[in-house]
Amino acid sequence: MTSTTHRDRRLRTAAWLLPLTAATVLVTCRALTAYVPPDLHTSRIPPRSDLHFALLVAHIFTAALAVLTGLAQSWPWLRRRHPAAHRWTGRAYFFAGVFPSALVGIPVVCFTPLGLSNQLSLGVLDVLWLLTGIAGYRAARQRRYADHRVWMIRTYSLTLVAITSRLIQPLVEHLVAAQLSDPVSYAGNPLAATHDIASTTSWTALVLNLIAAEYLAQRHTSTNSATSVHTSAQIATGSSKRPRPNAPFLRSSPLRTAKERTIVEP
Repeated sequence: MTSTTHRDRRLRTAAWLLPLTAATVLVTCRALTAYVPPDLHTSRIPPRSDLHFALLVAHIFTAALAVLTGLAQSWPWLRRRHPAAHRWTGRAYFFAGVFPSALVGIPVVCFTPLGLSNQLSLGVLDVLWLLTGIAGYRAARQRRYADHRVWMIRTYSLTLVAITSRLIQPLVEHLVAAQLSDPVSYAGNPLAATHDIASTTSWTALVLNLIAAEYLAQRHTSTNSATSVHTSAQIATGSSKRPRPNAPFLRSSPLRTAKERTIVEP
């Protein structure tokens, strides 16, 4: 029964983790192709200056590191079988990925030439990303592992906002293109349409990922609470394992030995 439950749990985990891994790796590799090697002319975001481009490249590569190391953290076998690797991967995720990428992301947001709405969405994402990463790291340092896992769900969902935005961008582009010639909506202005695509994609991806993160976090909290209640009920009803009366340590107890000597000796 237990082996069947574990097998079903592994199958359920693989059912969402394998597609997530495939989509994340493919989208990340495709995004990096425009910046390997770094070239101003192939940048997907029009850089304002050489400084802006340098900060943008640093932000993209550290964010890519956070995406890949966070993906490794999501695999349960790494946490169970290799806890030391899990800890070091987590440190790389925060100190080499989230933290520097979020800090560099602050000036990048200010330089982004895609409208104020897009800048606001990226700024909110940057602040939430940094705060949830710090909360997850502090929980791990204080050995509050249940809270750590909840905060890691939240911070990694924010890490994946860039992946989600690229997945939904074709749909947003199609919806905007259908209204491009409308004299009221865009009046054929491609710049206004580009800004609208960028802001709509960014805000939608942020909201979707936050909703998904809270759903998974609450589900994880409910599962832990149910497990704790079940364990407490077992203890209260006395269904937990107790030592048998003929256990070895009782057979060799001093009291029993003294009684045996009394019976044997005349």
